[in-house]
Amino acid sequence: MKNQSVFNEMTLEEASEFTRLRPFLPYQPDPVISKRPEHQTPRPIEPLKVFDNVYWMGSESVGVLVIDTGDGFMMIDSGSNDEEAAWIAGSFSALGMDPAQIRVIVISHEHFDHYGGVPYFTENICPDALTAISRTGWNLLQTVPTEFAFIEPRPRRADILIDDGLCLKLGNTALYCISTPGHSAGCLSFIFNSSLHGEPLSVGVMGGSAVWPDFPEARMYESSVEYFRLYTDIFRCNAFSAVHQRKNELDRVRDHWSIGTEHPWLCRPEEFDRAYLQGFRDKVQRTIYSGYMQPYMMPVRNGEPPEPEGSPLPEKQ
Repeated sequence: MKNQSVFNEMTLEEASEFTRLRPFLPYQPDPVISKRPEHQTPRPIEPLKVFDNVYWMGSESVGVLVIDTGDGFMMIDSGSNDEEAAWIAGSFSALGMDPAQIRVIVISHEHFDHYGGVPYFTENICPDALTAISRTGWNLLQTVPTEFAFIEPRPRRADILIDDGLCLKLGNTALYCISTPGHSAGCLSFIFNSSLHGEPLSVGVMGGSAVWPDFPEARMYESSVEYFRLYTDIFRCNAFSAVHQRKNELDRVRDHWSIGTEHPWLCRPEEFDRAYLQGFRDKVQRTIYSGYMQPYMMPVRNGEPPEPEGSPLPEKQ
C-alpha cells in the first residue's frame, strides 16, 4: 500500500478508544415501529475462498467478506437476520475456521441486509468482537423508523464509529474506509491488502450497489464513485469484490481454484476504473433514464398540494 499518510491509521483498540472520546447518539432500544420485519431468507450458497486470505459466505441475496488477518478475522457485513447469520457462522466451520475468532464486524452501510446479523454474532458466536459502523449510519439508525431498509434486528452497540479516512489495522491487514454516501447516508467503501498465490493485491470494494430513483441520491452516488476512484488510483487497486454477488460470478471464482481458470476479479491497476467502477456509473445512468425518477415534492402554503421540484433530465449522451 502507498500514500498511507492520507488516512488516520488505528488499531481496533485505538479506534474504539477514539470513538468514546467523541459524542454520538446513544442506542435507541425502542425505535418507532412503522413496519414489522418480514424476513424471507434466500437460499444459502456454499462458502468459498476468494483470495489467499479472503472468503465469501452468504446467500443468493447477500453475503459477507471475511479477511483472515493472521490475528483473527475482519468480517465486512453480517447477513440479514439470525437465520442468515447462523448459516454464515456454520460456513466458517465448513472452511475449517473458528467464527469465535472474529475480532471486528465492519458494517458497510445501515441497511438491514448488512447489519441484521450483528446481534446474533455478538450474542452467540463472538461476544468479544467489536462492531464498527460509520458515524452517520449509526446516528441515523437511532432516529429513523424501522421501515423499508431499516427494519430490526439492529446493532445494539457501536464500538468503533468510522469517519472518512479511518484505516483499521489488525494483524497483517489494513482496511481503509472511504465515505461514499448515495446508496445510504452512511455508506462506506473499502480498500485492503491481500494476495493471490502469493502475489500482492490491493482490493477495492465499493459499498452499496443499488441507485435510488431520485436525483439527490443518484447524484450523490455518482459523485461517490468518482471520489472512491481517487483512492483506488492512489492505491493502484488491481482486484475487486462485493458482498452482493450472483451465483454465476461466485462459480467463476470457484473455477479459478478448482480448474485454474483466470480469476474474474483481477485487473491491472490502469484497468480498475473500467473493469469495476464503470459498472457503478452505468447503474446511475440506467436509473436516471429509467422513467421512474422521483421528483422533489415541495410543500405549498395555504393547504395547496405539493409541487414537483428538482433538476430536469440532462441530455442523454
